[in-house]
Amino acid sequence: MPVTPHATKQDYELAFKGFHYPISKAAIINMGRDKGGIDREVARVLGDLPDRRYKNVDEVKDAVRMVYRSKGVDDESLPV
Repeated sequence: MPVTPHATKQDYELAFKGFHYPISKAAIINMGRDKGGIDREVARVLGDLPDRRYKNVDEVKDAVRMVYRSKGVDDESLPV
């Protein structure tokens, strides 16, 4: 049985708001923490991102999708 995410597209849009690219994984995590109000699932997924620099929001979204897929989430259930 596939895992179903509880975070929504809006949760991720809030988390990604204000990012300045390129951005490192550490900066993504720090900005999310500094904003406050970030969904716990979103924070966990962002913490599981590969440690690299991301050129734009599409690269971050692709990495988020990869994290979900690695946890058994099917494509139809992806929040991003």
